[in-house]
Amino acid sequence: MKKKARVLVVDDEEYTRGFFTRLLGEEDGYEVATAAEGDEALKLFTQKIFDLVLLDLKLPGSMDGMQILQRIKKMQPYTAVIMISGHGTMEVAVQAVKMGAENFLPKPFNSIPEVLMHIEKALEYQIVLRENALLQEQITLQFENLNMIGTSPKMEEVFDRIKRVAPRDANVLLIGESGTGKELAAQAIHKNSRRRKKTFLTVNCGALTETLLESTLFGCVPNAPFTDAPAQGSKGYFEVADGGTIFLDEIGEASLPLQVKLLRVLQEGEFKKVGGTEALYSDVRIISATNKDLTKAVEDGEFREDLYWRINVIDIKMPPLRERKEDIPLLAHFFLKKFVDKEKKNVTGISSEAMKLLMDFHWPGNIRQLENVIKGSASFCEGDVIDISNLSEEIRTIRPSLEGITDISSLSYKDAKENFEKGYFETIMKVCHGKVASAAKEAGMDVATLYRKLKKYHIKITDNVQ
Repeated sequence: MKKKARVLVVDDEEYTRGFFTRLLGEEDGYEVATAAEGDEALKLFTQKIFDLVLLDLKLPGSMDGMQILQRIKKMQPYTAVIMISGHGTMEVAVQAVKMGAENFLPKPFNSIPEVLMHIEKALEYQIVLRENALLQEQITLQFENLNMIGTSPKMEEVFDRIKRVAPRDANVLLIGESGTGKELAAQAIHKNSRRRKKTFLTVNCGALTETLLESTLFGCVPNAPFTDAPAQGSKGYFEVADGGTIFLDEIGEASLPLQVKLLRVLQEGEFKKVGGTEALYSDVRIISATNKDLTKAVEDGEFREDLYWRINVIDIKMPPLRERKEDIPLLAHFFLKKFVDKEKKNVTGISSEAMKLLMDFHWPGNIRQLENVIKGSASFCEGDVIDISNLSEEIRTIRPSLEGITDISSLSYKDAKENFEKGYFETIMKVCHGKVASAAKEAGMDVATLYRKLKKYHIKITDNVQ
């Protein structure tokens, strides 16, 4: 016989307690208990293990719903919690989810079937949590296979957050500079979630035109009204990845009209193909990434605040390589082994002098730039160990140019940073013979960003050929 799910309803309104008691009492598989305030609820928690708590935000007594939520999660971390309130806002809902709630239901409830659906989903998630706890020793998260490597405190924090958010279904926002591994983090979240057997798709919101991006995400009907539309129509990512995950890279570059359509599919699970009128539905987890300050973009009217709260239920900050330099030897040797295994090169290590230069470098292009440097160095290495002579010129020359500043203590941080950047970009443009596209690739940044830096420091572009 299947075990009944134990549900605790915590609400000071007798009507609400009675509503859930009657509703779940009429359904098979539920055992319902109620409490009118926080202390009573916590007392029940010491006596029984509950699978689900329906918890009101506003409660009489010394503790409100948020405080009770925190206590519940400490006492029984695998109990699912749904917050309920007639006074909630989107910010409150997001805060509740960040603190461990599975959902937030506003009162009055829209419909009984919808309430039951949310309860069933929360209980399904609770089962997943318990199974994950039981299998914790057998499950190894696939960070290494995704090149997510590091033992620094900042990366340990990233790994910990990924472990905690992966089993949940909340949308995640990855924040960090270009080249810090945001897509790898998104893949790690997907591969360690309940959606791991379903499709994972990536789209760069800044790399496609608005129409093409909309068609990529939502699909298009046959002979849709835009240039180069396929005559037979196409499926979009939301249709293909149903049940899986979509990674929206550079979400801050999405246009305002597209943001409206993304908001609708995130709120309702509903979308329409380009040129179509039929409503389609999809169950997709969204992981977004940005190297922009989205809060400022919201203030400037460039990004919708309601969409921001939808994608930023949980955020993970990816540290730049300069803030985790203790990971550079580990990463460098990993990239070296990856390259020599593929290219069958007989390069076995990196000299201590070359490693010191790698450790001293600022890495504006982050991990992506480090990997490219190791590939290039291993390619030109004629012995079995990479030494200084095999490193690219900007790595070899950047340190002397910095050491030439004898009175660095007299500089402000801003001036020292600008001094460094000017020397770096002068060197990299010289190495790449003035070719902006080549220099941008070497630096691990986009061409537009490099142009802005060259203009800022009045660095001459001798060859504009792309």
